[in-house]
This record gives sequence, C-alpha cells and structure tokens, in this order.
Amino acid sequence: MARPIGILAVCFALQFSCSPSKSPQLPSGVAVPFLDDPGVSSVEVGNPVFEKRLVRGFYWAHQEAWRWTAPEFAVSLDTPAVGEPVFLELRAHAPDEYISQVGQATLTATVNGVEVGKHDCAGKGDVQRVWPVPERALTRSPVEVAFRLDKAAQARNGTPERMPAGQPFGLIVVDIKLRVDEEKSLSPATAVKMARQDYRRLIAERRLKMSDEKRRELQRLFHDLPVWSHTWFDNMRIEKTPLDLWMVRQVLYEVRPEMIVETGTWRGGSALYWAQTLDSLGLHNSRVVTVDLQNITANAASHPLWKKYVRFLQGSSTDQTIVAKIAAMTAGRRTVVMLDSDHSMKHVLDELHAYAPMVSSGSYLIVEDTHLDGVPTNPGFGPGPTAAVKAFLAEPASRDFFVDEDREAMIITFNPGGWLRKR
Repeated sequence: MARPIGILAVCFALQFSCSPSKSPQLPSGVAVPFLDDPGVSSVEVGNPVFEKRLVRGFYWAHQEAWRWTAPEFAVSLDTPAVGEPVFLELRAHAPDEYISQVGQATLTATVNGVEVGKHDCAGKGDVQRVWPVPERALTRSPVEVAFRLDKAAQARNGTPERMPAGQPFGLIVVDIKLRVDEEKSLSPATAVKMARQDYRRLIAERRLKMSDEKRRELQRLFHDLPVWSHTWFDNMRIEKTPLDLWMVRQVLYEVRPEMIVETGTWRGGSALYWAQTLDSLGLHNSRVVTVDLQNITANAASHPLWKKYVRFLQGSSTDQTIVAKIAAMTAGRRTVVMLDSDHSMKHVLDELHAYAPMVSSGSYLIVEDTHLDGVPTNPGFGPGPTAAVKAFLAEPASRDFFVDEDREAMIITFNPGGWLRKR
C-alpha cells in the first residue's frame, strides 16, 4: 500500500499496541510545560512533544510521523491570534485499509462544537483541507478541535498492522493546526505571539530529546571551534554567536527600544549591528550608547549608521559619572541593556545593580557570556557572569526580573540563564 512520500512513512514492522490513548505519557522525568502554556495552536500528532494535546481517538505513533485514528478524534489547541481570521488545517490520509471497507465516507470538522467544514473521502489518498473558522467558535481558548467520520472500518486479521481484530479505525493523521494566513500582513502582536509559540516548541523539543549535558557539550564544542571569534558584520568583527545576534534582533523587534545600552564596545562591531537593526526596524529616533575603557572604534565610527545612531563613552561601565550619564539618557525611554565588559563576578554584579533600574517593563537585561562559568566553557574561570546573575536574582531588589528561557530556543547561546526579562 503506497503512502504519500514526505508525509507518511511505510507502515511495516510496527512494535506498538493499538489501544486508543486519551492522555499519552511522556518519558518519566521529562517536564514540558510548553504543552500547558497558552500558545499551542498546532500539533504534529506523532510527535511526543504534543501528546498531552491529544484529547481522544488516537492510536500509536509511527516514527513520530503520524498516527492511526478512531472514527472520532480530537485535539486541544489555543487560538493563534486575536482579531485575525483563523483557519483550521488538517493533513491526513485516507488509507486503502479504510476505503476498501467503507467505500466512501464523510469527515466533519468542528471547533468547540461549531461545525466548520466537511470532506468527502471518495477514495484513498491524501486529505489536505483548510477551513475558515467562524469567530463564534473561538470565544474560549483552548478550543476542542474534533473530527468525526460517518463510517467506521474494523481491523481484520492484523490489518491495519498489528491492530486487534474488531478495533474501529479511520484515517491516518499527520498534523492539525489553527492558523492565520501568513501570506497576508500580520499585526506585530500576532507575529510576536507566533514567534513565541515556535520558541517554546523548540524548548520543549530540546527538553524531550536532549539532555542538559548534551546541550552543554554542544555549547562547549561551539565555543572551542571557535566560530564566535571569526564572525563578521559588514567590515567589522563581532565576537558573538550568530544565533545570539539573531535572538537579540528578535528582542529588539518585540521591544522596539528607544535606547540600547551596551557595556563592552571593543571594536564597535556589535554596536554597529544594533544600529543597523534599529534602522531596518524603522526606529530612526532610537539610539545606542556603548561604553568601554579603550577607544578602538575608528573603523566602526566611520560608518554612516554609527554616526546616526551610536554614542560612544570611554571609561569604566561602573564609574558613577558614566552610569549617571547613561541614566540621564535612558530616563523615561524604553530601554534594553546588554552587559559584555569585564566578566568577573564582582564587576558583572556591580553592572547589574547600576543598569537594572534603567530597563523598562517588558524589556531585557541581557547578561552576556554566562557560558564561561555556567556551561562552563572555561572551567578555570570564575566566579563570573553566571555567579553574578544567581546572586542578583536572589536579591529582593531583582524581584521584577526573571530568566526568559524562550531566548535559549536555538540551543547554542553564550548567554544561558542570562536573558533577564523585566515584568
């Protein structure tokens, strides 16, 4: 029996029982809060990351790619957006084992009990449908997305594979999602919500499939290569990981800061990158202030974007005069702070105390290079940034800050535990 290449795998030699599962269990000891967080608007039904979102009517998973279903099956999903048109999408397959018994069947889809569409399964083959979801079906979230076939097939003599005789079955399902139309312009709020959902899903996948030690091993390997010290932006070297640069850009898109404060300028490559980001986001009135003990920024300072967006201050980032100048520049302005100067614990903790008050609500205080003593990539170094972050978060004055693990979704980050968001 053929299966669609790239969607469904050949189903032979399966080694699972075929009992329907209402609440399948993840491996013991694995915590995946993503499943319970708002924002799960799509499920790959064979992927164990999403098992708690399967409400009823699903059988065993084949290689995390798909599942057989009962004639009625349902999932729990969160609405992907507010004020945007929402669509229900189903990717499934009407297998020969089913069609050969029932001839043809009608599949009815409902969201919170509201019918949104039907599909006639007139022959074996792919079932790929998209139905608009009326607003009245989305008045509460999470929603129950349910499907019902008007005819059921019965397993016979191990067909489908290893299914007990008499077991009722229907389609093979790959994924189910509530989505917006990404081909149209999305509101910033919807785009941010979708990005967050993807990052939380990646965190869940990582927790399920990768031990913390394996993650640290990858971070150590990346540090030792060292890719980070051979990264260039335009004509400037930047000693940061490309994935951290990508994630900071996402932070800047979400926060839309009026001020970016950076300690540790070096040659100015990262400050120039922040300036380019502000320019590309249309934040033409925003500015970057960066501070370092030495001034070796001549190359970066010759760039037009530097001249427009960047102000360089020479001196110690913890000097009271420097701190006062920056505090005056950030007062009343939406501000992101990035700490990347002296990485000793005392200096970083002093920076945290000095610059945390400048961070606006909903924005970020990013403590860089926590990998040094957190992973650690430099076992002989420390205590360093990670020790400083732990000490800072233990203080009553830091109660408004929390570690935003979503920012570690790319696995490779030099700032583990250092993405601090202010409530």
